[in-house]
Amino acid sequence: MYVYSYFIDGLLIDTGHSNARKMILSHLTKLPVEQLFITHHHEDHNGNLKALQNHFKVPAYAYTKCANIMKNPPKISFSQWLTWGKTDANQNIIPLDKEISTNKYTFQLIPIPGHARDMVALFEPNEGWLFSADLYIYDYIKFCLRAESIAQQISSLKTALALDFEVLFCSHNPKIKNGKVHLQRKLDFLENFYQTVVDWHHQGYSPKQIRDKMNLPKQYWMRFISGGALSSLNMVKSVIRDEAMIKT
Repeated sequence: MYVYSYFIDGLLIDTGHSNARKMILSHLTKLPVEQLFITHHHEDHNGNLKALQNHFKVPAYAYTKCANIMKNPPKISFSQWLTWGKTDANQNIIPLDKEISTNKYTFQLIPIPGHARDMVALFEPNEGWLFSADLYIYDYIKFCLRAESIAQQISSLKTALALDFEVLFCSHNPKIKNGKVHLQRKLDFLENFYQTVVDWHHQGYSPKQIRDKMNLPKQYWMRFISGGALSSLNMVKSVIRDEAMIKT
């Protein structure tokens, strides 16, 4: 899976994963970076933060929730470590809540939890740009992390779609044209998925039975190497968990 870092007007948004450090640093260290920003605490977005801080000697920023999590990041699964590498604890991230500016642009920080509780998008209203972190990825998804919330992702997609933008700078699959169209497709998929799971759940079916009825991929190899941290079953369980929380 490709992971993108974006550089604009002195600002570097995300730093890639540590397993690709040599290649990433060979390119990024040539840029006139003046400040760093991390969209959320996942290892494929901040794996080279310390190395770049040491090289550029510039401030690193993140949303307050992210900055706090990065002081003691959670453990990751074997599959995540194998694919992307680890996240190092970092005490030197400056927390922000509203915006981050460069000489030419001002980016509003838009909380978009669901994939990660601390995730934010960067929105430049004058240019119609949305740096959406992992909110989009694809028009649909086949698996998710155990801690993800489908309900929160639906809410975050609605928040993003209310913004006036055209270009979607996704961290894994950017859409230079028709960004809103792709986000809407993702929202439609998740809303349909959510309602289907709820309907089966109310009829008394178990999460595994619902997964099978929906013909979701079982991905035994992924579940095995990740210890269950990544699976299609997690998507079903997330909906059931979210639905229970809504009712309480």
